[in-house]
Amino acid sequence: MMHGSKFWIIVASTAFCLFMWLLAIFRYAPDCELDNTLPQTDTIATVELSAIPAVPENSVLPYGLVRIRDIAPEVAICLKYSGTDNFTGQKLYDSVWDAFLQPDVAEMLSEADRHLRRLHPELRLLVYDAARPVSVQRKMWEQVKDTPYRNYVANPERTGLHNYGAAVDITLTDSVLTPLDMGTIFDYFGEAAGISREEELLRRGILTARQVDNRQLLREVMRHAGFLSVSGEWWHFNACPLGEAKQRYPLIE
Repeated sequence: MMHGSKFWIIVASTAFCLFMWLLAIFRYAPDCELDNTLPQTDTIATVELSAIPAVPENSVLPYGLVRIRDIAPEVAICLKYSGTDNFTGQKLYDSVWDAFLQPDVAEMLSEADRHLRRLHPELRLLVYDAARPVSVQRKMWEQVKDTPYRNYVANPERTGLHNYGAAVDITLTDSVLTPLDMGTIFDYFGEAAGISREEELLRRGILTARQVDNRQLLREVMRHAGFLSVSGEWWHFNACPLGEAKQRYPLIE
């Protein structure tokens, strides 16, 4: 039989280890803490839809925007710029910023979600970014304006579709909200993020057949709803050309 004092030493040591393990979990919890969100890395994560708070349906906000979750409640959201897991390494959105779009663009996204469910009921759409104020665009531009990566960020002087609530950065997830493998992470600045040479990248072994298939499925459901893809970023989709957005929507300051 184990001596009493030795037994309690083992118990105390075990309890201490358990405490430190739990502390580490909470200390290094991911940045993305919005409701209906994923961690700020493309790793396995689960979100309980029952935890999503109710919000007024079709509520209209400044600049004519609506919350995506009001129009397309089954679309998951993890705003990358609300945490530090993005190319700037900074939190660019404050705590009240949500995933917003223009109403008709949100309806397009809802149709993309419905089409995805018709094709693959087990999959979900996950939004990484949507409407973006020009003030945030300026901060992003400062990070790249004097680098080879400047083409990946819209110059705030010319503005971009995000600045009108007419663009969305998005991916696919499985039934437990694990993002599908697209070959690169979100905001990857390099040729592997582009969609115009995927067959070549496949032959060179930079992308796999599964990664290309996942990208093509994402493009299929988004284009079905009327979104336009761009050549350099598999995750980015525009609702219309920039000139049209400038005529139809207010600039989000």
